This record gives sequence, structure tokens and C-alpha cells, in this order.
Amino acid sequence: MTGERTFQKFKRLIPKKAFLLWLDSLKKDYKLIGPVKTGNHAVFKEVDSSEELFMEYGTTMLSPGKLFLYKPNEELFRFTFNEKNPSPIPLPQGEGARGRVTEIFSSEKISVDEIHSMPEKQVIVGVHPCDMNAILYLDRTFLGAVKDPHYEARRKNTVIISLNCAYVSENCFCSSVGTGPFLHAASGYDMLLTAFENEYLVEIKSRRVEELFGLRGRGAGNAELRLKAEKEKSIKWKFKKTVDISGLDNIFAENTGHPVWQRTAEEKCLSCGNCVMVCPTCFCYDIRDEMSMDLKTVTRYRCFDACQDIRFAEVHGGNFRQRRAARLRQFVTHKLDQTNQYGVSGTVGCGRCITWCPTGIDLMEITEEIQRYEPA
Repeated sequence: MTGERTFQKFKRLIPKKAFLLWLDSLKKDYKLIGPVKTGNHAVFKEVDSSEELFMEYGTTMLSPGKLFLYKPNEELFRFTFNEKNPSPIPLPQGEGARGRVTEIFSSEKISVDEIHSMPEKQVIVGVHPCDMNAILYLDRTFLGAVKDPHYEARRKNTVIISLNCAYVSENCFCSSVGTGPFLHAASGYDMLLTAFENEYLVEIKSRRVEELFGLRGRGAGNAELRLKAEKEKSIKWKFKKTVDISGLDNIFAENTGHPVWQRTAEEKCLSCGNCVMVCPTCFCYDIRDEMSMDLKTVTRYRCFDACQDIRFAEVHGGNFRQRRAARLRQFVTHKLDQTNQYGVSGTVGCGRCITWCPTGIDLMEITEEIQRYEPA
């Protein structure tokens, strides 16, 4: 299990070049995924060599957790309509391109096959603290009382190497919600890196990485740990955005009719769903069925859904969030309120929803306006 206390004392300084070579050595057994510079942005993607990694990145549009753990689109079942004659024709059993196929129902008219996730082993390196905390948030959703087998299989097959931030992006506010810029979560990941000029301070958090990691480097003493603390303190002064989250649960609950919701919805919000798609903690999904061109097979997919879509809240008899203002309020309050769901805020302060909103809606500005509000 990741994060066992046994490893809390493993802190060593490793030359960056040696560390990257170690990553390359893992490729015989693992896919290597990390931040890669593409134009003016960074993107998490699979790489052939550690030389492609851009470890000095600020942020990405999409978080690694919602690319490589919780998939945007996932095949769940196939329904095959059998020919009129004889016996049913089941789909091939065994391991397919997307996973293991198991027939769970068959009759003369139809066969139903479940697609089991069979993920490759992968290493995701360079995960910033906000995105690591976002993965821990997704864990609460998909590894809770009812476990999602697809997410669970990928999570178990993934080594996560987190990287403390060296830069603050323009719209980040992670320091306000306790999710960055340095990682303090005790468990849920395998290794933590802090950049020290030509070295990384390496902290191992799991037994599997302890077994994989063959580099000795030199031990980190009090001087190096003080330097780490000073780096964190220094970077905290660079945040341009902050928010006071104390009491927000009650403040939002008491201001569901605040004029900011309607005004922002009318003047800015397009209900495009960008905020939801780039949010690393949004977990809602829809189920979609697709018919094959020969009309013989239906494939059922799970795909990301967005509370900003007008159809999201459609139920029998009506739509309980038909107004754009209600949908906007739902997103904002789910990020900064509703801590009763998991005991933590739904935002990790990455600021992506602000950065990628085409009309510049800023959750911090909405929150501050409501906090200042005094009803007449």
C-alpha cells in the first residue's frame, strides 16, 4: 500500500540525470507518462524517452488523473444480435484490444459481453500536488464503499511520482485550499520529488518503488530539509489569487438567490462545459450506446458528463436545473462548498476552470462578492 510510514525516513538527493536514466530503465516493464512541452503549453502523454519530459512546466490543460486513471471514454459492454437460426454467436473470450471479454448473458436473440479493463503497467511522473490531491479525490469516488473495477485496475497498475511545484501559474490558488504548492498528503502516491538545482530530493512512499529504485545518491540532512521548507515558504508568497474558504458551506447555502448567479449567467456563461472538462475532480459521467454500421452490435460506453449541459438534470417529468444560473451555481458550490460529501473541498485550486473559461468567469470573484454581500 502506498504511503506506509515505513518509508517516511527515505529522503535522498539524486542527480537529475541519474534519476531520468532510472526512469528510462523502467520502460521495459512500464509505460512512461509525463509532462511534455507542446508549443507554449505542457501536456501529459506517453514518452519514448525521459529526454522528452518537461519537468519545469507550470500547469497543463488536462490533469493526468483524468487522462490515464479515470478515462474520458470507456467501453463497458457489447450487445450482439444473433442470426435467426441456431445457436447464439458469442464474442471471442479472452484478452482483447481493450481488455478481457466475458460473456454474461446469451440467448437465441442476443449475447451480452462485459469488457474488463486490463491496463498496462504505467508510471506517471511529474504530477503536481494539486493534481495528486485531485487523484485522491477521485479515489474517494471510485474506490469508496462501491469500487469501480476499471478505475481500480488502472490505479493498482500505476506508479505515481509527484513533483513539488517550482512555479505558480497565474490562476492557481492551491495554497488557499491546502493542496499545494508542496504535497503534504501522507499516502496515495509512490514517490515525491523536490527540485534542487541539479538534483532531486527523492522521498519514497511505497514498497513497490523502494524495490524498483536502485539509486543510492546521498542522504538528505537537516540542511536539505530546511532548504525544502524555505522553497515552500518562498513560493507561497508568489500567489496572485487567494480565497478564504472558512464558512463557505454556510455562506453559499444562505445565498442561493444571490444576484451574482443570474448576472454572471446572463452576461458571461455560455454553458460550454469547459470548466467541467478541465476540472481534475469532476467525476460525473453519462452512459452512451452506439450501434455498429451493420446493425448487429451495440457498444455501451461510459463518458464524461457536464453539469453545465442543459440535459444533465433532465429526469422524468422535467429538468431541475433548466436555468443557466442554476447550473453555474451548481458547479461553483460543488467546488467550494459541499465539503460534507467527502470532508474536503471539491476544488484543488489548480485554476484551470478560470484559465480555460472563454469569457473569463472567475470563481474567486464570485466567492468574494458573495462573502461581501449584506442583504438590504
